[in-house]
Amino acid sequence: MSRHTVRGAVSRRMILAAAMVVYFSLAGGSAWGQTTHKIQVEGYARLAIEPDVAYLSLGIETQGNTAEKAQAQLADRAAKVLSALTQAGLDPSKIKTSSYEVSPVYSSKPDKQNMIVGYAAETTLTAEISSLPMVAGMIDAAMAAGANAVRSVSYERADMESFKEQLIRDACLDAAKKASAAAGALGVRLGAPVSVDVQDSFTARESSALVMVKAATNQDFLSPGELEISVSVRVGFELLAN
Repeated sequence: MSRHTVRGAVSRRMILAAAMVVYFSLAGGSAWGQTTHKIQVEGYARLAIEPDVAYLSLGIETQGNTAEKAQAQLADRAAKVLSALTQAGLDPSKIKTSSYEVSPVYSSKPDKQNMIVGYAAETTLTAEISSLPMVAGMIDAAMAAGANAVRSVSYERADMESFKEQLIRDACLDAAKKASAAAGALGVRLGAPVSVDVQDSFTARESSALVMVKAATNQDFLSPGELEISVSVRVGFELLAN
């Protein structure tokens, strides 16, 4: 391969890489009026909102010398936790079992590592709490009733989808402003949009804890913070000659 051929291939790759950010698509002859010029930009919009619902994940674990006994103890303890949450003001329909497992427990002695000495049963209850000030009290009630662990506390917004439409508008306006600025710098006019790609992302800041023993719960420790909603769009605009 000649030096001219290698240089030509490298130049083409450099041009294609640059075109991923802002590109001109040419069709036809070399004159401006005989070609279609386009510019592609990204627009972004973000909004921080306060959550209005919490999801509390509680772990309950028991052990017995048989699988049946471990499960019976687990059922009894889970029923007490469910009753405590209900008495604390939580709707039973807002509580669900998200996991359930029974497994053998092996001896920890070096010469009896393969010997089963009992069985462990565990379950995870997830509670949806619509009144955030109730979270701390729910944790205290569940731990007092027999829950072994608070596996996580996460916060969300029930009507989060309702914010998406406005964010898409804002992201599109952001893209249009960027494209207009670029067109002005290039000495051309911005035409109509010819392509739009919307990517939405919903992320929540989560407060997590692992509590194996009962302790007084501080509401300040369970501060939900804010939820961040973001939308990005990639818009292609036609460019017109002045």
